Amino acid sequence: MTLLEILVVLAIVGLLAAIATLAVGVAGEDRELDRELQRLTDTLELLEEQAQLEGRDYGLRFETSRYECLRFDGFEGRWQVITDDRWLAPRELPPGLVLELQLEGRPVLLGRAAGPETRLPQLIAQGSGDMTPYQLVLARPEAGRRITLTGAADGTIGISRDALP
Repeated sequence: MTLLEILVVLAIVGLLAAIATLAVGVAGEDRELDRELQRLTDTLELLEEQAQLEGRDYGLRFETSRYECLRFDGFEGRWQVITDDRWLAPRELPPGLVLELQLEGRPVLLGRAAGPETRLPQLIAQGSGDMTPYQLVLARPEAGRRITLTGAADGTIGISRDALP
């Protein structure tokens, strides 16, 4: 074998390895879905901690493609969207990702947008440390992927990955 033949064989093997790596990356895990899952669980945990530290109620309001954190203002007697904290600011999901919510085993119809007067949270982290039990699904329907977060009253979060039916 000549040096040229060896180089051609190495180039072909390298090309096949690159194609295999890309194929596994595309067909493998959904990094965007995983990032949003991590961001959502971090937000839930932070919201619960903040409620306990301040001794006031915090909430989460979900729409099909976004969510926002709210804080109960006892002086005004209403929920206010948190915009002054970058970790709890309203969050738009990347295109293709959707949210589904169940409370007490019943699906909640998530709207697309609401005015300030109808912004009430579906999940509440109470200052006492209790949390509304929930089942929250983060899904990418066109790829058949979904991740279910199951939250208990004590604030623990269970995560399961399922394929869409």
